[in-house]
Amino acid sequence: MTGIKNVIFDLDGTLSDSGILTLAAMELAAPRFGLPMPAMDAVRAATGFANPEFYYILYPDTSREKLREMGQMVEEDELRLLPGVRDRLLFKDARELLNELIARKINLYIASTGDNDHVFSILRETGIRDFFMTVSCGRPDKVKMLGDIIGDGDKSSFIMVGDMKKDSEGARANGILSVGACYGYCKRELGEFDLYINNPMELLDILER
Repeated sequence: MTGIKNVIFDLDGTLSDSGILTLAAMELAAPRFGLPMPAMDAVRAATGFANPEFYYILYPDTSREKLREMGQMVEEDELRLLPGVRDRLLFKDARELLNELIARKINLYIASTGDNDHVFSILRETGIRDFFMTVSCGRPDKVKMLGDIIGDGDKSSFIMVGDMKKDSEGARANGILSVGACYGYCKRELGEFDLYINNPMELLDILER
């Protein structure tokens, strides 16, 4: 696959272990709303769904109005807590992968359904914003998001790296290859992606095939 010149990354659960940040914020917000703390695995499984759907998944029996209010509070707390956890947010070797891809003159993009403040704050705080030519976020439709990034480009030169079904479906709908990040939140057993990697640097092996 030496013809790959463009790599589109999801952010949460693919480059960033954002569950760390969300859980820290929920530890403050959940008691205020009389709700139990979810397990980290539950938070990671729901990560990638936009607010408020993320909270509907975690607390299906709680009123949606209450969850919308809690979601707003969690997002505000995330931004405040971000500097304190930024050194733990990127998955191991994620930064090294981005550096190597840039050295190989691969064009990099972000396609995330997370809201703008969340995505750009993580990119800035972790120091990886400048790696990406385009950052697309704050939209629920991943198919359209990827289509806008690809534009009239050669689809065979693009690859999508993500962790959720919407990432693989978006790639498939746009006719590009998808790679599941099993070191992140992707579940290999679901078989939703074309290929899988267990470490960020394994993406280089795919590009060299």
